Amino acid sequence: MSYDIALYRKGLKNKKRAYYNYDGNITYNVCAMLEVAFGEEHLKKWNNKRCNKFFKDLEKGYLDMIKNPKKYKKYDSPNGWGTYETTLSTIKELYENIQKYAEIDGFENVFLEFI
Repeated sequence: MSYDIALYRKGLKNKKRAYYNYDGNITYNVCAMLEVAFGEEHLKKWNNKRCNKFFKDLEKGYLDMIKNPKKYKKYDSPNGWGTYETTLSTIKELYENIQKYAEIDGFENVFLEFI
């Protein structure tokens, strides 16, 4: 099982979501690793939140993952479905896409969907 990750902005007129060109996916097997990097409830706590509300915390955890690989590699899934490398790659992609779309629409208008 896994989580799907998306970024969206709320529509201006019809209030429907307008999704950005980004799709992420992360296995449940790395939840312990994510909690070390981002705290209890990891990325789930930011579901449907504006990126300006959590971006600094995301950045802090992401940078810690880069600086301290040994701290995170011990949470690699024994079955190989979810490793430090794949998790870091997913977080990097999320981080870079938030920055990309925030430059266009502003951090306060970019939302995270984590389901």
